[in-house]
Amino acid sequence: MRYIDTHAHLGPWFDEVTTFTAEAFVALQERAGIERTVVTSGSALFTELTYGNEWTIQQAEMLDHLLVWLVLNPLKPTESAELLDQFKDHPKVVGIKIHPVLHKYPADINASFRLLEQVEPLGLPVLSHGENESYAAPARLRRLAEGFPEMTVITAHFGAGQPGQIEEAIDAIQDCASGNLYTDMGTARAIRTGVLGLVVKAVGADKVLFGTDSPLYEPMAFPALLAAADITDAEREQIAHKNAERLVLGPSGLT
Repeated sequence: MRYIDTHAHLGPWFDEVTTFTAEAFVALQERAGIERTVVTSGSALFTELTYGNEWTIQQAEMLDHLLVWLVLNPLKPTESAELLDQFKDHPKVVGIKIHPVLHKYPADINASFRLLEQVEPLGLPVLSHGENESYAAPARLRRLAEGFPEMTVITAHFGAGQPGQIEEAIDAIQDCASGNLYTDMGTARAIRTGVLGLVVKAVGADKVLFGTDSPLYEPMAFPALLAAADITDAEREQIAHKNAERLVLGPSGLT
């Protein structure tokens, strides 16, 4: 089985065990059988929006394995617009990442819509942190998706965050009138028995992307979770790499 990880992080984190050089991170991913990884800058998720993005893209330029989510923040519209203009055509940048919880804004504020109005003409997908009862709650992401019906919007972590129930995200994906809200399996919640199969049954395998949230989680666990899920082999393959190729990597031949 081929795996394309659409949710991982690169750069310094809070502790030594989850802080890797780019080369060591790629080795960690490849040990798990993952052939390509789309990473988010850890630094850009906190205070270093420009530096974090630039550093992460520089690492990806040196390593074929890596692709990049460009982190933007609607509360920093000037800096975000400059980053988007600088990197919108960069061959390593395949989408946009927003993190309403860490950047401390409700996902569906007007500033988010103004930011995504700049992204929409570029045809780039948008990955957002997803978390129940928070600034990144699934219903907020649903409103963003419905506001940009041609845009792929992904509510990460089964839309639930680390421990949360998944029903809220299932409802948001099912109720999304424009049909362009997706999720990924990069959450500790995925280890709960039957959860992945339940999500697939509720929203369809075409709505779930393979993700690990590595190196915060051990990437080797996620192929095993996918293998254990009560879904068909065709659904497994769709999640493992086909959805990423269709929704994130596109027809550019990056795989």
